[in-house]
Amino acid sequence: MTLYRFCFLLFAFTWNTSAYGPNQRAQKKGDIILGGLFPIHFGVAAKHQDLKSRPESVECIRYNFRGFRWLQAMIFAIEEINNSPTLLPNMTLGYSIFDTCNTVSKALEATLSFVAQNKIDSLNLDEFCNCSEHIPSTIAVVGATGSGISTAVANLLGLFYIPQVSYASSSRLLSNRNEYKSFLRTIPNDEHQATAMADIVEYFRWNWVGTIAADDNYGRPGIEKFREETEERNICIDFSELIAQYLPEDQLQQVVKVIQNSTAKVIVVFSSAPDLEPLIKEIVTRNITGRIWLASEAWASSSLIAMPEFFHVMGGTIGFALKAGQIPGFREFLQKVHPKKSANNGFIKEFWEETFNCYLPEGNKNYPGMAAFHKGREEGTGGGNGTAAFRPPCTGRENITSVETPYMDYTHLRISYNVYLAVYSIAHALQDIYTCTPGKGLFTNGSCADIKKVEAWQLRIASSDAQQTPKQPGFLSAGINHD
Repeated sequence: MTLYRFCFLLFAFTWNTSAYGPNQRAQKKGDIILGGLFPIHFGVAAKHQDLKSRPESVECIRYNFRGFRWLQAMIFAIEEINNSPTLLPNMTLGYSIFDTCNTVSKALEATLSFVAQNKIDSLNLDEFCNCSEHIPSTIAVVGATGSGISTAVANLLGLFYIPQVSYASSSRLLSNRNEYKSFLRTIPNDEHQATAMADIVEYFRWNWVGTIAADDNYGRPGIEKFREETEERNICIDFSELIAQYLPEDQLQQVVKVIQNSTAKVIVVFSSAPDLEPLIKEIVTRNITGRIWLASEAWASSSLIAMPEFFHVMGGTIGFALKAGQIPGFREFLQKVHPKKSANNGFIKEFWEETFNCYLPEGNKNYPGMAAFHKGREEGTGGGNGTAAFRPPCTGRENITSVETPYMDYTHLRISYNVYLAVYSIAHALQDIYTCTPGKGLFTNGSCADIKKVEAWQLRIASSDAQQTPKQPGFLSAGINHD
């Protein structure tokens, strides 16, 4: 009786997590499913939660074109692998990709859906109850972006030994193999970046600086490493401040006051762009100029900061960037995006609307975030790239190459390339399982896993043993980083 009740509860949980879409996810069936976590939005709307009523999921706001391009890189890699005659032949990779909205809560909401199905499969309940049509477990997760978000996701996925391969989380804390057993990444950790920042400060003989860091697992360890390096180089730090995307107004004003009153003209910043943006806006408002900014890679090339109205304050910033890579065919793939051709990608409708400042008259009210949009359009209010009340209907004949957005900026593929590597790294680990010779396998007594019934923990072992990259022209010699 208890077993049947447990089956019912898990089924109900799985059904609820699937209600988190379909339009809030990109999803395609396959023999093996890869999960994905990407910041399709920069944040969530502030919302007062009344404890007397049922909690509601917060609305994601401010569209992130680069985040959507990173998602497209994952889909492109999966389709390329599925079309390969040599890599995982006769096997099809599917995907289930969610929007983290650059917040821990949304990322965990998505991660729970990965865990739920994985748990059902591990309990082998099919012989006791036919809960639903079988959905393959999520065998690995590509993501997330920010180190703070990846840390929260890693804590959850690690409980179920589900491999997680991040394409952008560089915090050195995530190098702790004892704490984050299932975490891997295709980006170096911040140890070298922090040292390089100190090298630059020393080279220009800037011996009086200020530091600013995001109050998370990316900013704090990064700036701490920088401070350790400065102690060996006779560099003095005038102030050290912590910031966040949702920093209270009085605390934000205090940070700005410290910067304005400081005699340090060089400011070293270890932060993501969403966390830094509110501070920069206030500095621009107060017209605090004459500073040299030293930027970590997470915000150095961000479209949130590289705004014309910020240039008189931020112009001359010295920043770090990841090494770019080439993805043959990716440009053409990006150009083919269209609402009518992408039934598996529930994010494309909003992408199309934000790109062309129009609205799709059919089906929009069915996906989250658009109810408020339509209400605003009817009442004469709204947001996005223009006032919603004046958005014309999309015709479907819009030309994606006629507009300039970060989505089509494929000249220097950095994070997109890391996403691509992450997918291929997982695929090569699966290939090792697929081609395993009994007696020479990674498991007990040299046994092999069954590729058709492979479990997440088995892939985790194979991923930790693999050090391979896609054998395609133009690839850098980089793969999974085990630190």
